[in-house]
Amino acid sequence: MTSEIKPSHVVESAGGIPYRWIAEGKATSVDARAEKATKFAEARASHGTSKRKRQKYKLPLTEAEIHFRAIITQLEVCLVHRPKYDDWSWPKGKLEEHESSRHAAIREMEEETGVLVALGPSIGEVEYPLNNEGKSSKHAKSGSKTSGTIYTKHVVYWMAHPISTEAAKRREHAIGTIKPAKTSEIDEVRWLTIPQARKLLSHPLDRDILDQFVDRIQEGALKAQKLIIVRHSKAVARKRWNGTDANRPIIPRGAAASFALDQELGCYAPEKLTSSPWLRCMETLEPYAWHTGLEITQLPALTEDAFASDPDAAWQCVSTVIDDLFAETDGTTAAKYAVQAGTKAVVKISDNGDTANESGSTSDKADNAKVLSEESQKAVPAPENTPKQYSRTTAICMHRPVIGGIFEHLRAMCASKSLAKQLIAKSPYMPTGNAVALFIVKDAEGPRIIDIQRMAPVVY
Repeated sequence: MTSEIKPSHVVESAGGIPYRWIAEGKATSVDARAEKATKFAEARASHGTSKRKRQKYKLPLTEAEIHFRAIITQLEVCLVHRPKYDDWSWPKGKLEEHESSRHAAIREMEEETGVLVALGPSIGEVEYPLNNEGKSSKHAKSGSKTSGTIYTKHVVYWMAHPISTEAAKRREHAIGTIKPAKTSEIDEVRWLTIPQARKLLSHPLDRDILDQFVDRIQEGALKAQKLIIVRHSKAVARKRWNGTDANRPIIPRGAAASFALDQELGCYAPEKLTSSPWLRCMETLEPYAWHTGLEITQLPALTEDAFASDPDAAWQCVSTVIDDLFAETDGTTAAKYAVQAGTKAVVKISDNGDTANESGSTSDKADNAKVLSEESQKAVPAPENTPKQYSRTTAICMHRPVIGGIFEHLRAMCASKSLAKQLIAKSPYMPTGNAVALFIVKDAEGPRIIDIQRMAPVVY
């Protein structure tokens, strides 16, 4: 006799890993942090391998390894202590009614840490029985049961970087007021290096999320800039409109979607709004422009007529917007200086380490380390008032046919085939009033998309 299958209920939750560049003047020296980071990176490289293979992993390091370890030395992540469970975990919490996962992630991180943040690339998700909450084991025999129903908790995590008080105040009306968590829920917040966080985390699943966070760093996520492509909200049907196509407005249902999308855009804190000058596109971004005080820059090359006559010009227009995201302001950012400082320390350790390696001669490895060290020394110390810059975000609203043409170019920029498939290749490409956030990094080969997040307005 087979056992009866009980219905299940999933409790949706969201959170993330807030990160920041280490503040100047901390007591721990860069060299000490670099040493710890070197041990951490070596442990990751040797994880799951035999003792014989582990012995082969020796210094000096490649340029990519040095860059990665330099970043690790300069980065801190934020953990919270929950007195109810007496554990250290990532800030997270349940979705409220009519709330999206991304808004819940922002709300929970800001409530529990007091840090004003914007979402970055997605990290991953976990699911576990609800009665396993606060326990250190990775698995449990069954979930919480009420009236024969099994309860499980599903948590989605994002990377999250700090934003300025000015940026947070600007988007306040779009995202809503966020109140600090009660001390009975969160009684302590700590900023720690990644190796320190791994030791303090209470749960294996949280350490798994940290590993995925580190993997994102190796993909270049800390340098990713955000481009949000919006398809305008539902407009009056062409056959029912007697005016010009350029002046065709959105309908009340479209207006509701535009207003709801306002909150989703606020999770990424865009500081620049661009759009096709046609009315339905402008009206879609107007709620966010109204709430934040940002102006909408019109891009005539993105109208349907302009795209039909010159598709290449439309792509060049979007390509310019992408290039602008990577244009540095006020010289080199403090974030880059931090990595350069860490690079010097890691190169120093690498240069002094065991240089015997099967993949090259001792002299070649030493020469490589010397070149990298000389390049690092060229960096001019950052001025004290240099603002720490994380990522920049631009939202751009366009029409269905234009999106199809732009997606063709963007698919070629995707880091993987699975990412490219998320940019749908057939009409309508995405529903009206929806958006897609692209996370783009730039290297010697040009811009590359490492993450794609689709968003839909929550209309109720």
